[in-house]
Formats: sequence, structure tokens, C-alpha cells
Amino acid sequence: MSALLEVAGVSKRFGGVDAVRSVSFEIARGSLVGLIGPNGAGKTTMVNLISAHQLPSEGRIVLDGEPIQGLPVFKVARTGVSRTYQQSRLFLEDSVGENIRTGMVWTGGAGRSELSYPGAHGDEEDRFEALLEFFGLGSFRNQLPGGLTHLLRRRVEIAQALALAPKLLLLDEPFAGFSREEAIDLIALIRKCQRGGLTILLIEHNMEVVMEICERLFVMHHGALLASGGPAEIQSNEQVVKVYLGGGL
Repeated sequence: MSALLEVAGVSKRFGGVDAVRSVSFEIARGSLVGLIGPNGAGKTTMVNLISAHQLPSEGRIVLDGEPIQGLPVFKVARTGVSRTYQQSRLFLEDSVGENIRTGMVWTGGAGRSELSYPGAHGDEEDRFEALLEFFGLGSFRNQLPGGLTHLLRRRVEIAQALALAPKLLLLDEPFAGFSREEAIDLIALIRKCQRGGLTILLIEHNMEVVMEICERLFVMHHGALLASGGPAEIQSNEQVVKVYLGGGL
């Protein structure tokens, strides 16, 4: 399976602080991988670098064979990178439907015919309706996000990100605050998107979810890549257990 994303020797310094230190990894096309580690490990900074919300101090970031480091956010989005955030960034004065449509602005209304997850192809109206149906938001399309449950708001956030019809979706702690039942429901939706060709990088502290859903894991610590491998390999890695897992699951 070919690599969709390549991160090569990427560093990010803030003054005298090395938030990310010479990190390199690849994400295979169509895979679902996790980026884990203690608070302050550099995970969100790495997502910010991939999505162009911050510029790397060094290194290369390549999407589908094309370098994207240094490009403005909207151009990186148009190449196929979309994301969610730890803290909701929904437009609270706009309806659920209007929030989802904002994700289509940078695509010009067109999807990606090579992908088949909901909202990935068709004209703008078809994609919009597909996202509403897939996330169970049809009856909420005219409501404001502030009146929705935490679970429904998270669905709107992911639908908004998918409205861009990305090749790569970056999810920053999407399961935070969820019950086991709510997590199971969202896991099923994310897996359906992956089966439709979407590549997903997940930041998450819920290790039960991470070990269940991710095919491969990258572990960061103090800004550096500490380890990588499959879930079983990571759970048995003594360094990872010592600095993060705290004795395993």
C-alpha cells in the first residue's frame, strides 16, 4: 500500500522550545493510524504542521507525492487535508446545515470521484444530503449547534471536515467525554469512512478506543517519535509503558 502522507525530519521550535524534534513517519493510503503520547508530547503541534496551521522550522511534509509544507491553509485543504479540533470551532450562530456547507467552500462544490465515503463525491447538494443522512443530522439541519448534545456536535464537526472531501482526515481527540456506547457508535461511522477510501490520523487519549480502531500507532514523547508499530507491539513496548501507558491496559 503506497504512502499518502510522508513526514520527513520535521521540527518545530517556539523560541528556545523544541515542540517537535526531527519527526519522520509515513501513513499508508486508506489506513487508520493513531498518534498518541503524554500531554505536551507534540501531537497537536504535529497535526497543526500537517494541516498548515503552523509552519515547520525544518523538514518536509508530502501529500500524495506533492510537498505541502509552507503552503497556506486553504491550499493544503484543497489538496485534500481536513481536520477537527480539541475544542469545538463550530459557528454557533449558524445552523447545523450552514456549518456543514462551510466545509465545501474550498472544494468549489466538487468532491473526489476516487473516494466513496459519504460526502466524497457528487455535486454539492448530493454531498450535503449524504453527510446529513450518514451522521443522523437530517432533523437537526436548521438547529443551532449550541442546543445539541455533545455527541451530535461532534458529528457536526466531523461532517463539516468531511464536506471538504479530504484524502486525509486529522481527528484531534474526537472521543473525549464520550461514554462507551457513544464511542462504539462513532467508531462504526469512522470505520465506514475508512472503507470508502479515507485515510485517517487519530489523536486520542482513550487507549481502549485507540487499540481497537487503529491499525498502526505512532508514539510521541517530548516532541520526538518514541516508537511506532501495531497495537500489540506498542502495548508491549517497555519505553511506551513507562512514559505513557503506566503499566499497560
